[in-house]
Amino acid sequence: MATQIVISNNDFIKVDDSAHINWADKGNAMPALPDTIHYVIWNDLAGQNEIQTKDPSTGMMVGNTDLSATSDAVGSTTIADLLTWSETRKGEMETAEAAYNAAVDDDKTNDTTNASGKTWIDYDPNYS
Repeated sequence: MATQIVISNNDFIKVDDSAHINWADKGNAMPALPDTIHYVIWNDLAGQNEIQTKDPSTGMMVGNTDLSATSDAVGSTTIADLLTWSETRKGEMETAEAAYNAAVDDDKTNDTTNASGKTWIDYDPNYS
């Protein structure tokens, strides 16, 4: 399971300082987050682990909720669920990228075009 996650709602997800997931690439199993959440921060850097909230109609910040345990709620999910999901998603993306790269290598070796016009996304059954 991942140990750190930073979510910029509708923008990106950063996992353990080792993966950056664009929002469009979050896949089809990410737990839903309310549109009142601006950021979720759970890491070991200086500063508070927290949920930063916003007014969705204006985009203006309205407050913070401190987080102290992985069992703390984030909308209808928990930090622990988000950490588990993020580790799974990171692995799914790595598998899809490896499959795409193998197809590209196979095309080069066999003078075929099976991967032509495709990206790693075409090899990811969990892509949303």
